[in-house]
Amino acid sequence: MATTSVGHSTKTVEKSEGLISFEEAMERLSREDRFRATVYAMNTLLVQKGIYSPEEFEFQFRQFAQKHL
Repeated sequence: MATTSVGHSTKTVEKSEGLISFEEAMERLSREDRFRATVYAMNTLLVQKGIYSPEEFEFQFRQFAQKHL
C-alpha cells in the first residue's frame, strides 16, 4: 500500500515547545503507530469540535467490539 503525502492545514494551531515535528514523527513512527496516531488525532479533534461526545465514541467502540469478538 502506497503512502501519500499530506498537506499542512492553513489554520493556525498553537505550537508547543518540545513537541516533535510532524515530519520527524512520520519518519520515526512505525506504520502501525502512524495509524494509531492518526486515529487518536481524528478522535480528539472530533470530540473537541463537538462532532460527537466521548460517550458516543465509547458506545460505537463497544458496538464494534461486540460484533467482532
